[in-house]
Amino acid sequence: MLLLQSSLNHLKLRALVAEATSSRLQISAGAIEAAIVRADSLGFSIDEMSGLQDLIDRERARDPSVAQILIVSPIGVAILTSGAEEVPQSEREQVLRRVLGSGDRITRLDVGERLYTGRLLYDSSDAVMGAVILTTQTASFIEQARVTFRRMTNAYLVIFASISALIIPFIIFQFASVRHAYAALAPDALGGVDPQNDQSPDAEALWAAIAAGNVTYAAAVAEFDELLSTQTSDQKDASA
Repeated sequence: MLLLQSSLNHLKLRALVAEATSSRLQISAGAIEAAIVRADSLGFSIDEMSGLQDLIDRERARDPSVAQILIVSPIGVAILTSGAEEVPQSEREQVLRRVLGSGDRITRLDVGERLYTGRLLYDSSDAVMGAVILTTQTASFIEQARVTFRRMTNAYLVIFASISALIIPFIIFQFASVRHAYAALAPDALGGVDPQNDQSPDAEALWAAIAAGNVTYAAAVAEFDELLSTQTSDQKDASA
């Protein structure tokens, strides 16, 4: 049971740490969204905003785990970006489809080496005017998951050792009666003495009682045979 639980925890820890990391990155995405919404309320589009590039650069520098911050249009065209790392072409379509096509305001996509966190941007008419996508390397939080997993494994080993120390003596005690029963049925249970050659008073009395019983049984059988024979003879005489 503990082994199965440990395996399940290993699978869930990565998802839980990825979710926690994505939630933390949403703080930066929320700050960028607030600035864009304020500019939109003044009639500026995203590409017309002054200081937006400095803002996303500061947000990326504030959190070293963020590899890239990307602001895209509703059709997935990059408007502003911060960070040297680019979204690989093999993942770009999948990321844009998840962020822009799911309909969820907040999204998360774990593709193995990278974790993408998306946040849709809405204008004053509640129409989608783009999205903020933050990229982080999963290696930054996988090590945390491994440390936590090792701690949980050590705790499970302590629990297993404690349960074993309590259960094993109990099992041995419960099966002691079975062991004694097998010992009583063993050939050497009488100390290696053959019952037929035992000359003790108790053995002689037992064998005498057995012999007397055999004599009585033989006499009863003979008497029964004699009565049966007499009855048969009487029946034949009556028939004649």
